[in-house]
Amino acid sequence: MAQTENDKFLFIHVLKTGGTSFTNILGTNFEDSQQYPEACLVPDADFATRMEAYMYLPTFLANVNSLGKQLKMVRAHVPYAVRNLLNHNYRVLTILRNPIDRTLSYLKHARKYHPEHLGMDLEDIYEDPWLNACFIKNYQTKIFSMSDEEIQVKNQFPSDAPRLPSVQAIQDGQALSEEITAFRESFPTHFLWGLFAPCTGAITVDNKRLATAKENLANLELVGVTEAYDRFLEQLIKKFGWKITSAPHLHAGEPDTTVSAAFRSRIADDCAFDMELYEYARLLSA
Repeated sequence: MAQTENDKFLFIHVLKTGGTSFTNILGTNFEDSQQYPEACLVPDADFATRMEAYMYLPTFLANVNSLGKQLKMVRAHVPYAVRNLLNHNYRVLTILRNPIDRTLSYLKHARKYHPEHLGMDLEDIYEDPWLNACFIKNYQTKIFSMSDEEIQVKNQFPSDAPRLPSVQAIQDGQALSEEITAFRESFPTHFLWGLFAPCTGAITVDNKRLATAKENLANLELVGVTEAYDRFLEQLIKKFGWKITSAPHLHAGEPDTTVSAAFRSRIADDCAFDMELYEYARLLSA
């Protein structure tokens, strides 16, 4: 299974699993011109442009397919089903994380960086229905069970939020309504992620979706888990001959000693399908 000259890799970067640290080793194995999104971004590209390239599916698909011949390593916050929409064959890699720890890490990120969640208690952030449905509850199972059609539908999570305009409309200079402008000012993270992120909030996970997610994971060339990150790196060396000069530090986040056992138990219950998928990933990664 050693890597060949024609091999192309797709890394499904699941939020808060250590994927950002993983990207730090890629420069040893691939030129910038062979990597996405580096190959299509200017060095001083702003945050919104980078975010669009990394997670907005129409832009991602257009960019990767147009650059397909030169790309060797593609990574993005995208669902697994993009594999079927790309013009070239890719060896797919991913890392999953214990759903409790992933959720706590995401909540801490939200508390630190999301203007509408700054300084809030983690349990209060957890109660945000949009955030919970789109990025927390069984999120990993959603990413690996959505269909080709579902990932391309721009459904907003049902809530009191106004219907957001399309990215194309904003890029074309379409004026925002007073309602949308007020919403953007009050909930900037919801506005931005609502524009770019796959609509996972519209998906409800059941046993059928869990089975699909497991089947898709089994079809990956390499599955890792955050808690055994060293083993993931060892497999990159063994299977593909990658050079790993040093293991990057994973962003473990702030200590969670203040998180109650009851809250951790609640997350586990709410993410029961993710808990089962994670255990399956651990078996695949062994």
